[in-house]
Parts: sequence; C-alpha cells; structure tokens
Amino acid sequence: MGRYPFVCAYRQYLKNARARLGEGTIEERERKLHFIASIVQDLNDKGTISTSNPYLFTGNDAIEIYLALKNRKVRGMPPKWSTVRKQTQLLKEVCLEGGNHVIEELLRTGRIRIGCDHREPFSLEQEELQAIIDACEALGGWKSEVCRFAVTMCTFLQLRPGELQKASVRDLDVRKWTFLVSNPKGKDSYGEVRRLQIPDVLRPFALDYLSAREEMLRSKGIAFAEPLIPAVSCNGVSYYTQQAFGRLKNDVVKRTGIAFKWKDFRPTGGQLALDGGVSIDQVSLSMRHTSTKTTERYYCRAKADRAFARVNETYNSMFRTEPAIKAEND
Repeated sequence: MGRYPFVCAYRQYLKNARARLGEGTIEERERKLHFIASIVQDLNDKGTISTSNPYLFTGNDAIEIYLALKNRKVRGMPPKWSTVRKQTQLLKEVCLEGGNHVIEELLRTGRIRIGCDHREPFSLEQEELQAIIDACEALGGWKSEVCRFAVTMCTFLQLRPGELQKASVRDLDVRKWTFLVSNPKGKDSYGEVRRLQIPDVLRPFALDYLSAREEMLRSKGIAFAEPLIPAVSCNGVSYYTQQAFGRLKNDVVKRTGIAFKWKDFRPTGGQLALDGGVSIDQVSLSMRHTSTKTTERYYCRAKADRAFARVNETYNSMFRTEPAIKAEND
C-alpha cells in the first residue's frame, strides 16, 4: 500500500463511501481522516504501534491510537468526547473496509470506552454577537458585506457554514422571503432539502447584501453569477472557499477579541431563541433536527441560572414570602 498505507486505506474507504454519503460529508470525513493519519504516522515513526496499515492493526495498536486521540490537548484542554467518538468511529470504518474488526471488538468488549460530554453546548452571548456584526461592518468594502451577511444568515436561519457557502443566488427568494437549503449536510443520503422562512430580523441584512452584491458584480462587468456569495478573480467567478471565510473570521477576531468559529452561529441562533422563551421542541424543528436530544446535547439547552430564575418567579407567585408575612404580623 505504499509508504503511507493508512492514507491509501482511508482514500479507498472514501471512494467507496461516495455512493452513500453526500459530497459535504465526504469532505468533512476526509479532513478528519487526514488528521487521524498524522497521528497514526507519528505513532508508527516512534515505534509505538507495529504498523500504519489499518488492515493489520492489532488490539494494542488500536488502543495506542485511541489513547493518542483521547489524550491530546486542544488549546490546553482535552478534546470533547463527541470528537473522540467520531474519530474512533471513522477509524473503525477504515479498518472494516479491509476486513479488520479489531476496533469493533474492542468497543464491544469494553476495552475501549468512550465517555460523555458534560459541558454545556457553546454559543455566543447576544452582546458578543452584536459586537461581531459591528466588527463585520467595520471591515469595509465587499468583505464587510460578505461577513455581515454570513454571520446573520448562519445565526438567524441557524445554517451550517457549508449550507451558505454552497448556496445559489436562486436559493434566496426575497419576494416570498424564503431560503432554500439546497446543499444540506448529508445531501443525496440522509440530508433533506428544505425551504426556510426568513425571519423579519434578517430581512434588512439580506436586502443590503443583495444590493451590494449587484453593485459589486456590475463594477466587474459581470451580468450574472450563480453563487450566492461569489468570489471574483482573474479566473472568473467561483464560490467563496473555506479559507476565504477563515480569513474573514480572523479579521473579526482581531477587532473584537472574541474567539469564535463559523459553526458557532448555528447554536447561537438556537440558544437565543430558547432563552427568549421559544420551546425546545420548536427550536429543534427550526434547526431541522429529528430529535430534541440532538438539539440539547450538541447545540443549545436551558441554562441553569435562567431556569432557576423562572422557578423562583413561579414560587414567588404561588407563596407569600417570609418577609411579607412578618411585616403583616407586625
């Protein structure tokens, strides 16, 4: 399998998976497997594992790889269990591609155990979101328009970054005020194409962006561009890349000092709605989840301090407080 057998194996796995998985999912798994490959190769170079060929991994090899994934530090902190679970699942699938059931067996017998995250899902506070939107406006020019539009779309429509990045200009209908999620996660497999109603708060941002988009294209002598967020270069018009979005994010982080990822705006939109009194069932539906468990586990949930405040208010309305009773007796 050449010098890097794990890379060859995961590429074969992805090639065979294209018939059942969407393009976006394939790209995501390729990034994760590329990272796992670097871990495997490092362990192999150090002699910690006997081979970098996943079809030949022994139980000890699999355990060493699992420990390396679990014990690494991310910004000084251990990775989330959900991350370790996804990585272990991918590792298992690549091994199974070559008929190696070692990780499947280790999970079944409990020799590898994956815990559960007890941390609350991350989301931005309302003040942080406003500061980011303000910083987007301060970028100036076309970058400012793209950044502000992307932040508000991902927040108030609770979009995944890739769903906006790959959107067509035809997906945004400002006559009916709808947005077609034409490239959902898991497209062509489990992902469902849906048309979302655009909330009132988002409409001015959408109109401002479309006006700026039309002016930008006209200045470049371009009559029509398919991408909703077009990137214009000497090679023509293309879709904005992840790297370009990454550069926008870095510019905003420098201006605000607020660390965030593009994917943080989706749970932020859900959490803001939940904090505002929308039920978890309705928030889950708006995020296009099939279960509220997914929403609460990974995206947003009722915050303890807000829940206590509401419970406290309810109790106060039901029972007379002790000071009031004492004052009445006096």
